[in-house]
Amino acid sequence: MNVLRMGETTHEDTFHALRPNGHDCYLLLLVESPALFETEEGWQKAGPGTAVFYLPGQRHHYRADGEPYTDCWMYLESDTPLMFEGFPFGKPLPLRESGRFFSLFSMMLDEFFSSRRTRESVLGALAGALCDMLAAEVDIRGELFSPFLALREAVFRSPASEWSVEKQADKLGVSCGYFHVLYKRYFGATFLSDVIAARIQLAEELLLSTGQSVERIAERCGYVSVEHFIRQFKRRTNTTPHRFRTEHKK
Repeated sequence: MNVLRMGETTHEDTFHALRPNGHDCYLLLLVESPALFETEEGWQKAGPGTAVFYLPGQRHHYRADGEPYTDCWMYLESDTPLMFEGFPFGKPLPLRESGRFFSLFSMMLDEFFSSRRTRESVLGALAGALCDMLAAEVDIRGELFSPFLALREAVFRSPASEWSVEKQADKLGVSCGYFHVLYKRYFGATFLSDVIAARIQLAEELLLSTGQSVERIAERCGYVSVEHFIRQFKRRTNTTPHRFRTEHKK
């Protein structure tokens, strides 16, 4: 993700923007004054503390609503979709805690005009956080939520099964990229991190409830390599399987 331009601008109460073909990048507006936005359903009012996110190439048509128009604006480009399918691009989205968005934007603005060595990486991280916050404002539990939830429950019931993104995406009829976007949006974690979490959870239970060897437990949790199991276990718990068993059985 790359922040191309950003700023905060105030226009007169006669302000009117019409761009039939939009821009060749994403445009995010954080509206600070009353405004009107044209959507497929007609003109919609937008009060202060509203966000509008436009896709590349999407028509822009909006204007002031009786008083000077002010917004924070940001142009973004990305090689991957910034939002899940079904996000209301081009439509006013009232923000429940708009102050959080404006505070983050202010932080980004300071970074954008800085000459710090870490400028680009910090801006990318902050822009990602802003997009995540925006997505969280939308109720995304559409028709795919139930099958995704069933998949997640299956992972935690049978962590030792052979789980792959490609196979599960194919079963759900979505692309691998879209699978990643939806899973992270629904559950706040990646599919593979949930698989690992489920396997480590099972390993902990087996370490404490059985006297089986670490090698056997690794196998029962779906690991082909015991070395790989030990590395992942230590990364997740900050201890080895043997030490975990010893310490927790005292």
